[in-house]
Parts: sequence; C-alpha cells; structure tokens
Amino acid sequence: MGKAQTGLGVTPPRNYFVAESGDKLTKKVVVTNDSKTTPLILSVSFGDWKYDENGNNITADPNTLENSCASWITVAPQSYFTLPPGESKELEITVSPPYNKKDTLKVHTAMLYITQTNPVDSYNEKGALVKVSLRSGIKIYHRYPETPNPSIDFIDFSWNKKTEKLELEMINNGNMWTDGTLSTELVNQNNGNKVKLQDQVLYTLPGDKRKIKIEIPQNVPQGKYIASSIFSYGNDDTVKMAELNFNIE
Repeated sequence: MGKAQTGLGVTPPRNYFVAESGDKLTKKVVVTNDSKTTPLILSVSFGDWKYDENGNNITADPNTLENSCASWITVAPQSYFTLPPGESKELEITVSPPYNKKDTLKVHTAMLYITQTNPVDSYNEKGALVKVSLRSGIKIYHRYPETPNPSIDFIDFSWNKKTEKLELEMINNGNMWTDGTLSTELVNQNNGNKVKLQDQVLYTLPGDKRKIKIEIPQNVPQGKYIASSIFSYGNDDTVKMAELNFNIE
C-alpha cells in the first residue's frame, strides 16, 4: 500500500498591492498541479489573517477581522476549475479599495485559498484508508499610496532567568508591512569571547507588537555578558540596535 502522490503549488505565496480608494490593481498568480497522475478540481475562497504578538498567523472567516480586505478582491477567469496532472493555470487577482474608507488603518490583509475539492484515497502510517485534500493559501497585503515610512522601535530587552532566554519586545509604528532580520551577539565581559546567536526573520504589520524569545546555547558558560541585538529592515537596510547587560548563573 502506498500513499497517493499529489501536490499543489502556488506562486507567489505573497502578493503586495498599493492602490488608492476607487482604483483597481491586478496581479497574477500561477497554480500548478504537481501530481503526475491525479487531476485536481480546485476552488477559490477567501479568509482573513493577521499576526499575533509572537509572529504566528491568526486566521479567521472573511470580513471578520478589523484589517480585512477580503471583500475588495476578485479572481478571474473563474473561481472553480480543473487542473490536469502536471499543468498550470494563471489566475488574475484584482484588489479594488472602496471609495469610502472604512477605517484609518494603513495596511489591510486577506488570505486567498486554493482548495482541492476531489479528495484522493491514501493510507496513513497505520495502513488505514484516508482521504487526502490539498489547500494552499496566498497572503494578500494592501496599503494606500502614501510615502512609505517603515519604522521599527524596540520597547524592552530583558533576561528571563527562569526560561534562560533573552526577551526582546518591538513595535511596528510605521505605515507599511516591514520585514527584517534580527541578529544577536553575546560578549563575555570577563574574557571578551563572543557568541553569535541564531538569526531570526521577522514579519510585521503596522501597529504590531512583537515579543521575541532568543535562545542561548546550553554550552555558553556562566558569567557576565553584554547582549547586542540588531534588527535590519527595509529596502535601505535601516538598523535598530538594543543592548543588555545580564548574568548567566
């Protein structure tokens, strides 16, 4: 007994729209059936999403979150289609912000789902027959065409003795989605030895507060340390830096 070989690819997984109220902006996505034998019957639907303070995705029904733009989106040429094995189809996604703004938010988001509606038979690790259905999500971002102002500020930097992790808080107080890389280095104040910690890639929306937990390797010796965290973001690689003196006991 083997597992059914099915696959669904969607590119790009994120689409960014900059459009004024009353305008229409269209972009294209490509949906691919990666299976060699199984045709896929696919449908298009919408949902809402946002980030929580830890950077995880929160999903919801369409038009239920404050930042939703799900009702602004249309898909062409159709929202229900069959894709033969190995073939691709191009969809046009159009975002049309309404003339009358519903709020003062700088960025709105939605999720476009591509869902397989013809589940195929497969077998799980215990040999039981199961039905497999694929779904892929495309994130939609919209902002109005005002001058971009990406801005991130650090709120707090602390050492949690109980969890033995550095904890950094930051906020996106700009007017656009802002992604970047957080790099952290430790310096042992006793001998000057440096420890480079694992980088973290962070995604934020305007108004988002983010709580980041930074792991310390278990082999780092006890002592007095300076932690330096640098967040690099934006097209011009803007840098924000925070430092903390703490003890590993």
